[in-house]
Amino acid sequence: MPRHVTVPDDTFARLSAAAAARNLTVDEFVRPLLETVVPPTESLPLTGEAWRAELAGWKQDAANRSDRYPPRFQLDDSRDTIYREREDAQL
Repeated sequence: MPRHVTVPDDTFARLSAAAAARNLTVDEFVRPLLETVVPPTESLPLTGEAWRAELAGWKQDAANRSDRYPPRFQLDDSRDTIYREREDAQL
């Protein structure tokens, strides 16, 4: 992937002057401007083996934290518990 962009000399001189006035390099000055025009891309959802590997890592992280909870701890992740505030607000 190319890492250089060619711009006319007068444009670079203006960029350089604007960057120097802000005590920045031209790269530091231009990067936020470019990201407003072309924002960073969002990663696509994981599929297949990559998704399974991510899930396995998540489960392992949870298992590694299991000693932080009291014996026989059971998380109540029922739908009623998760959405209780939302349901109460609708009443």
